[in-house]
Amino acid sequence: MTEIIEKTKELGALLQQSEQVRKYTAAKADFDSDEKIQKLVREYNLHRMTMMSLTQAETQDPERIREAEERVGALYAEIMKNEKMQVMQEREKAVEELMNQINGVISYYITGEAPSGCTHDCSTCGGCH
Repeated sequence: MTEIIEKTKELGALLQQSEQVRKYTAAKADFDSDEKIQKLVREYNLHRMTMMSLTQAETQDPERIREAEERVGALYAEIMKNEKMQVMQEREKAVEELMNQINGVISYYITGEAPSGCTHDCSTCGGCH
């Protein structure tokens, strides 16, 4: 078991050095250091908590709930259209794809079953059909 953990640590170190992880880390740092977007995220979280409180209140005010939902939706849309957010999500998706490929390879060695769906990386399967 110790050898498996050691190899996993080696894999983790290799992943840290991968282009996908390096690009994601840089994009996240860029996103996190942008005070304008962070202010929007804090405001979004605050309004979301307010909206949740309003919807869980014993006596509900439909107008206030609607206003809170609209504000949360508007803030979410503004955050999502931010270029730094889009880049970060794009880079995060690349890391997820890499992790799925790795999980597919590991699953193959455990189960003997080829991963379902083509990953376009021939190292993750037994061949094209």
